Amino acid sequence: MASTTSIESVSSQSPIGAQTFWQKLLSFFVRRRVRITVAIFFVLIIEDVLERVEPRNLANVGDVMVVFGLGLVLTGLALRSWAAGTLHKRTQLTKSGPYGLVRHPLYIGSMGMMLGFCMLVNDTENIWFVLGPILVLYVYRAVQEEKSLSAQFADQWGAYAKSVPRFIPRQWPKEVFATWSLKQWIKNREYQAVSAVLIGLVALQAWHLM
Repeated sequence: MASTTSIESVSSQSPIGAQTFWQKLLSFFVRRRVRITVAIFFVLIIEDVLERVEPRNLANVGDVMVVFGLGLVLTGLALRSWAAGTLHKRTQLTKSGPYGLVRHPLYIGSMGMMLGFCMLVNDTENIWFVLGPILVLYVYRAVQEEKSLSAQFADQWGAYAKSVPRFIPRQWPKEVFATWSLKQWIKNREYQAVSAVLIGLVALQAWHLM
């Protein structure tokens, strides 16, 4: 063990230092992912306004992109609400409802909402920002969160992680809505996401009509 340490300290000191720096930097961004996401979208919207991008007409249900974009936004919001009404943060390992489907339904719902809004804004560049740096932040956050959960719920996490996939579902959980609670939904403040979506959709339609 001692010899291994000495070899690493001599031959790999710089890469380890660099890796630690990048890990710390990525963790910094992950901790502030919500603010960073909002800031990125704010900058992108300003750019779209300056470039006179015309968002899609949300009332035009004959537009396939409107239907698909709204579908992603509302499906993502519904998934988040389902998860928020089921999740008991820091007190237990939630395995029911959407957490029996995938391990990170809140993040999947958020990504769906962001992609949907990008389609409605009608600028492909925005979609690539969501599928690029923002996606990296959320995936890294999910992995870090799993490390914390595996330590906190060591007796349950192994079996849970083995049976429930991280992002892509393999099976439909039993009694999917049995544990959903409006009280828990409110406690997790998911009404903030609902309000933000409604405001965003109204703002998009107002932008289109300008």
